[in-house]
Amino acid sequence: MLSELLAKSMLWGGAFLFPISIEFIKNSIMVPTVLYSAIKSKKRAKSTETPLISLLIPVYNSAKTLKMCLDSVANQTYPADKIEIFLLNNGQDDGSHEIFQSFHNEHPELNMWWLDTKAGKSKALNKGIFLSKGKYIINIDSDGWLDKEALSNVVSRFETSPDISCMTGVVLTDPHLIEQTKSKSLKRLQKCEFFEYIESFLVGRNFQSTTNNLYTLAGAFSCFRREVIGKTSLYNFDTLGEDTHMTLQVRNQEKGKIALCENAFIYVDPIESLDKLYMQRQRWQRSVIEMAQMFKEYHTGGIVDLFKKPLMRLFILDHTLLLLRAIWVSTLVYFLTINYPIPYLVAGLAMLYAIYIGNSLLYQRMALLFIDKSSPIRSYIKKNQYVSFGMMSYRFLLFLTRLAGIVNSLTSEAKWYAKPLSQEFNEVKAMFSFKKLRKN
Repeated sequence: MLSELLAKSMLWGGAFLFPISIEFIKNSIMVPTVLYSAIKSKKRAKSTETPLISLLIPVYNSAKTLKMCLDSVANQTYPADKIEIFLLNNGQDDGSHEIFQSFHNEHPELNMWWLDTKAGKSKALNKGIFLSKGKYIINIDSDGWLDKEALSNVVSRFETSPDISCMTGVVLTDPHLIEQTKSKSLKRLQKCEFFEYIESFLVGRNFQSTTNNLYTLAGAFSCFRREVIGKTSLYNFDTLGEDTHMTLQVRNQEKGKIALCENAFIYVDPIESLDKLYMQRQRWQRSVIEMAQMFKEYHTGGIVDLFKKPLMRLFILDHTLLLLRAIWVSTLVYFLTINYPIPYLVAGLAMLYAIYIGNSLLYQRMALLFIDKSSPIRSYIKKNQYVSFGMMSYRFLLFLTRLAGIVNSLTSEAKWYAKPLSQEFNEVKAMFSFKKLRKN
């Protein structure tokens, strides 16, 4: 009896050893690094320099959010006469130009231009770069709105850190819009997305920035020194991941340093539906796969190269471990097919669940180190800590979406608008119905 119990416990322990060890190893490195970054950021010097900066805003059917985006620019603490603003129209037909005209009339002090491109986001950004004159070039999405100190903090960081080539700001979903959501199930999904952004865009990228391993600029808020971006081949329009492609150009080809500006925030719309989340993450997954193909020389090789090539380590963590997680999930299903004792599996899942809840709460505490005490974001995080209990299910949903993204990237052509989850589900359902009909 004892030997049987020991054998089953070892089997159970081995199955859960992988995910548990990954979390412990990750946290043992991340936590002290992020704490060090928080202490260092508090001591960072402020610059009083205010050079001319160029703000590029791609516009595509942005009437719903454009006014709020432009209002956030007008409300910046950075001097208005030191900002040139280019709205890069990529085929709008919903009245965005009228919003621009009205706003420009209200704010004649702002230097603003409307440029028609109609050739895709990447080409629109490239056109803006060619026409801009600022010392720093900053890209933001038209569905985002900047914190009033965002541009000042970005410029200050550039001016006091000459070793930084480009930066990304902190992207968060807007809590006010989340609270306006009427559907309870959608609001739960949006709150999980908010805390995912807190963990990934603030804590996770802070860790990557501090260890000089940041490889993706946020397309919603990215910032460059003019002389650095001028040495690249600019934005690539043959990939869905133009922001990641630009990041890898700066890091790998120009040997530039990429950092997170942890006190520069931009807020974006929360996800509108499960379909939208599925489509968005499909694009993100495809873009990473495309980058892996375009920059093979920086992430392929043997064991020795693993220590020499940071990008190789990143892809192993991002993709190899994803496949191992898929194997691990399959192992749990296998246990059920061989009548493995349910209490052992439940105990293991409960332990793993507790670890993920602890991780989520820990990341929230670390995030608070970088958020101003007067910010409403602090109180929103504290008020909604209970969301941590649902983050494991949310992460599992994202895991399945990423797997689907890998499969779809191998079987279909990359497009900006991926199939929504409901359409793929209906296609699979129709396929099985057809097979059943043929069989009968």
